Amino acid sequence: MSATTVGFQTAQYFTVAAMAAVVFDYCLTLPQEVQLIWGKKWGIVRVLFTLTRYATLMGTAMTTYSAVTDRLDYTSCATFDSVSYGSHLISIITAEGLLIFRTLAFWHQSKKLRVWLLVFAAFCIAAAVGVSNVVSSVTVTNPPGVNSTNCVFENGGKGGAIQYGFLIIHELVLMILTIYKKFSFYKGTQGRLATILYHDGMIYMTCIMMASFANVLITLFVPETYTDILDAPQLVIHGVLASRILFNLRHESHQSDSAIINGISPIADTRTPGAHSVAFVNTNPGIVEG
Repeated sequence: MSATTVGFQTAQYFTVAAMAAVVFDYCLTLPQEVQLIWGKKWGIVRVLFTLTRYATLMGTAMTTYSAVTDRLDYTSCATFDSVSYGSHLISIITAEGLLIFRTLAFWHQSKKLRVWLLVFAAFCIAAAVGVSNVVSSVTVTNPPGVNSTNCVFENGGKGGAIQYGFLIIHELVLMILTIYKKFSFYKGTQGRLATILYHDGMIYMTCIMMASFANVLITLFVPETYTDILDAPQLVIHGVLASRILFNLRHESHQSDSAIINGISPIADTRTPGAHSVAFVNTNPGIVEG
């Protein structure tokens, strides 16, 4: 068995494993989705959640199909690959959107920070997609004898490392903002919602940065047949963790009559009429929240 075959098969195994993981997680968390999401008022957070949840399933399924199906006899797979790429992009962008809302909740819905984060996110998306497309168009070539119909399970080139690099930068900025707020305002706070916002967010961002860094190394330094090895797994990590953060937050607010702050109600509000709402208490004297 050649090294090329081993590389493709390894990437296929990881892709199928990611598909199994996301389906398993969906089955486990469907009751939570029904209880905590379905029947609630539609808003930006629910839209982002729905897109994240189901674009992840769609993107992983399409990647798995391309990995396990022999498509060498197909005339063209450009449309299929475009839809697959679009579902990946939507899943990751909307998952990052949920993380931005979580960060804004931690910052008590600061209007200045909201504008700054949205502009920064738009810049990262445009730069990641634009620069990587330019790099891929310059560096990707099809040697003689290589299928040129886009119907083979292979990575688009080294430009993918650029997208993961911008993702790392975005996650790092949100992590710094979260850590700063934790120790400047929430130090000494004992509310469970504040703890969930911080701990779940840190776990999510750490996992995404580790997966993105691994993807950068794989894209740049390993043989090209291995470059898709973490493509589907990273998509699943985004979708699963983003969904579970929202589930945890809404479950906690649902269990308590008075543990939710007005500032986080867009992502945590599952209250029934008559429920109480209080803010997290700042136990750091001398710090005034603006």
